[in-house]
Amino acid sequence: MALREPAASVVESVDGDRAVTLLESIYEHDLPPVVQNLVSEYQGFDGGRSTFLWKWIHHLAPKNVMPFVNESYRDTIAIDNTILVIFVTVLDDLIEKHRDFGTFDAITSLVRLNGRDDSAALGRSLELADGGGDPARVDEPYAAFGVRVWETLLDRLERAPKFAEYAPLFRFDVGQVVTSIEYSRLAIERPDLATVDDLGRYESHNMAMHSFLDIDLMHAASEYRDHLSVLREAVGIAQEMARIGNWLSTWEREVYDGDVSSGIVVSAVERGIVGVEELPDPADPDPDVANAVIERINDHNLETEFLVEWNDKYRRLVALNRDVDEVDIGPFIDGTEDVLRYHIASQWFN
Repeated sequence: MALREPAASVVESVDGDRAVTLLESIYEHDLPPVVQNLVSEYQGFDGGRSTFLWKWIHHLAPKNVMPFVNESYRDTIAIDNTILVIFVTVLDDLIEKHRDFGTFDAITSLVRLNGRDDSAALGRSLELADGGGDPARVDEPYAAFGVRVWETLLDRLERAPKFAEYAPLFRFDVGQVVTSIEYSRLAIERPDLATVDDLGRYESHNMAMHSFLDIDLMHAASEYRDHLSVLREAVGIAQEMARIGNWLSTWEREVYDGDVSSGIVVSAVERGIVGVEELPDPADPDPDVANAVIERINDHNLETEFLVEWNDKYRRLVALNRDVDEVDIGPFIDGTEDVLRYHIASQWFN
């Protein structure tokens, strides 16, 4: 299947030398102190992800910021978005790596509270997770860290000029991120029940881009409520594009880890390229089994098909921008290309 512009131009722009240059820009990136402190604490837990990931997130965060945000807030928003991704990753790890659902429920209960509860947040979340019963079901140090990340983010967001106006939408959108992680759990444990359509509907929210938009709006100088529909439509499309880029750069590694929730793997199962019984056991993945699955999928060139889908969504964004005079999202659209370029670069070193 041939790629059409603009996806082809992004792929063709990244050869081995360009990939090295792009990835070096991440390795050399410095994290701000508030992010570095949280990352250092996070890495003290079993299975904590490398510093490179957090440099990647913070380095690319400005690509997701809407062009209407004043320059004076852009560094603040990049930090806020990175802290939100740390919170999401804490939850991801609990489901995908540790299968610790009690602690997951304890932390996510905070998102579902209607207001701040600083003094009793952890105690209430533990009680909700246990039903007041067995406290051993919750990893209290990990839960306390998750609460600390969430509270750090809220403390920062409350300083935004329009926090109160968009806080309800922000809580809803973070709730959608929680749902996306729960859907990932389903796709990993019961791949026979996962569908590509459902991944697009639910799991793409793991990219948290609607929440990023909420943070942008909290810091916007002008009023954009009249344009909320078109902005959310644009972000919804871009979020699906970001999810595709993430699948392209991570799906092979995830198969070796027993995580078969990627759209590429789910598509292969849906189409009979790989049988459910042939997938690696998520509890004890066999590298030989994983390798056989990866080879079978690569033989069918599914990555190219997903790039074509990315390209179609890009064209939808361009058309949307052309039809709306009040909000220029051109720089945001350019950012989707940059993000894909970094994902393609990482494939050189998988």
